[in-house]
Amino acid sequence: MAILPLQLARVSNNLRASVSQNQISRTQEALLKIQNELSTGKRLNAPSDDPGDSAIVQQLRKTLEKRESYATNLRHAGSQLSEVDSTLSDLTRLVEQAQTIASANVGSDVTPDARASAAAVVKSIYNQVLSISNKQFDGSYLFGGDRATTAPFAETIGGVQFVGSSRTLTNAFDNSAVASFQVDGATVFNALSSRVEGTGDLTPGLTASTLVSDLRGTTGDGVQLGSIRVGNGTDTMLIDLAGVDNIADIADRINASGLTGVTASLTSAGLTLTPAGSEQISVNDLNGGSTARDLGILQAAPLAAGVSLVGSSVGPRISSLTALTDLLGGSGLDVSSGMTIKNGETTRTLDFTGDVTVEDFLNTINSAGVGVTASINVAGTGINIFNNTEGTQMTIAEAGGSLATTLGVRTFSATSPLTELNGGAGVRTVDGADLRVTRKDGSSFTVDLTNLSTVQDVLDAINTADGGAGVTASFGTTGNGIVLTDTTGGPGTLSVTAENFSNALIDLGLTTSEVAGEIAGTDVNPVEASGLFANLKSLISSLESSDQASITSAAEGLTGDYDRVVRIRGETGARVQEIESRQNRMEDQNIATKALLSSLEDVDMAEAITRFQTLQTALEAVLATTGRTLGTSLLDYL
Repeated sequence: MAILPLQLARVSNNLRASVSQNQISRTQEALLKIQNELSTGKRLNAPSDDPGDSAIVQQLRKTLEKRESYATNLRHAGSQLSEVDSTLSDLTRLVEQAQTIASANVGSDVTPDARASAAAVVKSIYNQVLSISNKQFDGSYLFGGDRATTAPFAETIGGVQFVGSSRTLTNAFDNSAVASFQVDGATVFNALSSRVEGTGDLTPGLTASTLVSDLRGTTGDGVQLGSIRVGNGTDTMLIDLAGVDNIADIADRINASGLTGVTASLTSAGLTLTPAGSEQISVNDLNGGSTARDLGILQAAPLAAGVSLVGSSVGPRISSLTALTDLLGGSGLDVSSGMTIKNGETTRTLDFTGDVTVEDFLNTINSAGVGVTASINVAGTGINIFNNTEGTQMTIAEAGGSLATTLGVRTFSATSPLTELNGGAGVRTVDGADLRVTRKDGSSFTVDLTNLSTVQDVLDAINTADGGAGVTASFGTTGNGIVLTDTTGGPGTLSVTAENFSNALIDLGLTTSEVAGEIAGTDVNPVEASGLFANLKSLISSLESSDQASITSAAEGLTGDYDRVVRIRGETGARVQEIESRQNRMEDQNIATKALLSSLEDVDMAEAITRFQTLQTALEAVLATTGRTLGTSLLDYL
């Protein structure tokens, strides 16, 4: 039988005490952590509890905070658009009521007194519509656009002027969606439907300070800056034009590229690359870019030796800072004569002599107090003038010069088509002679206006009738209208009368009397602002005058207003539904995110209680074991 030695090892009291103390501390620490979790209900009370999960929790909380801001935006947008929807419902009801009144007052069985009574009802509708147009919600005007703190519609110069903004406010609804929460008041009430589009091409000349962002480019879509490769026939140089500010910077970069024998310079229209001697210039775009093409200097095949590359026009746009002297290709806009604008009963002859920039010029028009708004057209080539006062007629005439003609905004001129006169009614002629002109010497002649196209054709017809002697027809240099001048010097009176019951005399505005041997006709081509207020006002005046044809015309205008408001209301309702759908989706996303967040940071109470009980039992066991282990015996002294 083998005899194994007995291993008697003595463990020191210090080691036993240290081991026991560490075990008790670890158990108490774990127990304290469980107690904290149970009291707070959170598994993660500090990032050190679980750094990985804590980072995820932080990101989830940021996501929820961002969504809460989007949810606030959605709630505000939904409330705003719901109020718009309700308001447009009231508006359609009023327009429909006005249409019904118009229809009921057309017919031979309706008396003038009945129509006058109906006009009083339409006046009430008019006032209600005006009140709706300036309705407020949550401290802002529903139809004011980004001028939401100012009433967008104001009664002035005999009509209702839109003084709000067509730019609507937008807000972010999620990480990638930014949308408007307003409707354009000008569109709802058709407040900017009447305008004179300037036909004059005022494109400015190119200057060193012309911004690249103000260039239309050769395709009209602007200039996309990138790299180009310029060659001199021997060498080529890659030139990066990204980030340049103005057109002069482009020329400077080409000149500073180090390519010998090629110099870039500016003309009034574009860029020119000039060889120093026999260089053969080429310019190409890179990697599908369009910079050279947009700048009008694309030249894939090298030019002949010594030939300059004259770039196409880069189409500088008019900006508010463009100098008036730079317009018209650099020849400048002559504003010395001014022009006359009449709107309703208000007439202003505008003085532009102190204006330097296009912004100054526009401000002079917009601040004249005639209820019109001038702005640069979308193409950046000219100026448009809006009659934004519904119910008034606007005319733009010369004040002794040619400014309005140069701008292309003269409302009545020799080039005006006859079919556009009198609000589109045209000039009504008859078979045979339409006018009889009686000279001051007593002689007369007739004029046949059949099949003529323009006002200039009318002038020519008068000047060639009866040999063209004694009376000269021209177009006024001041104001707007046909001018007849008698050169016979007779003792009688120059006059124009209708022949064969023709209406051409009235339609051409030649009903005025002679003054000092001259008949100055009136403007028969005013621009009348249409829209809801204009049609309601027209209906009121038509009912008061018992004019059935005008009542019918006003009713037709109101039909268009009704259809437009209904369409906009439908679009608004669709936007409200879209917002509600976004809100529902966001709520679902938040529920999922909060569930994930809870799974990461919230404590599992059942599991935590079990762990607490386990640790508590373990602590008791450790304490009991320690008490026995550290107890002294006879062996401790051996």
